[in-house]
Amino acid sequence: MWRFDQGRLGYYSFDQIRKHAKFAVANDLAAAGHADLGAATGIGYPPIKVGYEQPWRNYGRTFRLMRIVTQPGGRNTPAVPTTVAHLLAQDGQVTSDDFFHFWAQSFTDPDPAFSQEWEPTTDPKFPLVFALKFLLIRANSGIDTSSYEEIIAAYSQTGFNGDEDVSAFFKIASKAWTLPGNLTNAERDLVRQARESILVLSPLSYLNFNSKDVTVSLNVDFSSIFGSLNGIRDIGADDRESELVGLADLFASSIADLDLEQSSSLFDETVEAGFTEGTRVEKTHIVLERNSAIRKAFFDRNPTTTCDFCDRDTNNEFPWSDRVLDIHHVLPLCSGTRSDKDGTVLGDLVAVCPTCHRAVHRFYTQWLKAKGKKDFADAEEARAVYDEARNLRNDT
Repeated sequence: MWRFDQGRLGYYSFDQIRKHAKFAVANDLAAAGHADLGAATGIGYPPIKVGYEQPWRNYGRTFRLMRIVTQPGGRNTPAVPTTVAHLLAQDGQVTSDDFFHFWAQSFTDPDPAFSQEWEPTTDPKFPLVFALKFLLIRANSGIDTSSYEEIIAAYSQTGFNGDEDVSAFFKIASKAWTLPGNLTNAERDLVRQARESILVLSPLSYLNFNSKDVTVSLNVDFSSIFGSLNGIRDIGADDRESELVGLADLFASSIADLDLEQSSSLFDETVEAGFTEGTRVEKTHIVLERNSAIRKAFFDRNPTTTCDFCDRDTNNEFPWSDRVLDIHHVLPLCSGTRSDKDGTVLGDLVAVCPTCHRAVHRFYTQWLKAKGKKDFADAEEARAVYDEARNLRNDT
């Protein structure tokens, strides 16, 4: 079990991390007041009372865990944006798959964001690298769904640090893993923290979460992702702020081997889905929309047969088919799904017929090109553009 910034899951959505990164690049995050930061992100930073005039006092750890700032000068000095913050501040430069694979590889037990625990001489463990490898190896063994308890129990009881190879993980893949029933209150609290940190990984395009389980939906050889997952640390850092800088500087190398290309060309599939260029952000968008576990979860909760875009009831036209609808993700192309305590948030998805889905993607390509953008700035802009396309269609 490991420590995490429990109770702030909403701050770790990709959209929110991007907003915080943009603010950190343009402003001193350590000196920012509630009004300015809240206006930039659309969320609050309680408590608001005397002594907490700057959110940094209570959220400095959160921002460090995002890997977007450090405070190299010590307390009461400016917060300095990291390499990762500068990349995230550029729309369309980093995808959610890029960021959260890096984040899993840079998150350590103990983590430098927790000032009382991390030491430069301590060999850290990588619990979220372990979690992803465990999920991938079990999916490859025919176990697509694993519970949070199984992940946490396996990490705690194997003694693995996360950097073990395929053969080591195969040995533990099919075993039954359960937490003991006599956990102390402190241990149960750590279980809750560990569970929430796993939930942070929900934007990854090949995962789906509910309140108890994580399901892998992968159309590529699992080894292509498994082999790219390795714990990273700055070996030469002698304090936690230097470690955070070093981790951020290792972003590019940490994802260099990440390959989500499908056996049938993902570029061709992206173009076939309505995009015209097949960029990295477009590919991320398509992989997520074709996640079979998310599709099933969405239609289990929303058993509609009507296209959100054109209002056609496809069941009337195709009564021999249960459903011919796709799911469309109404967030920036680079973004994955969001999560809350109950798992993957499905409210960012809509059901659309294949023709409308292709047309929406074509509209996105044309809109972004006309604006000179690589991606939408945030969730609000992405939703507005989807609504604009739908309104134009309904006006014809």
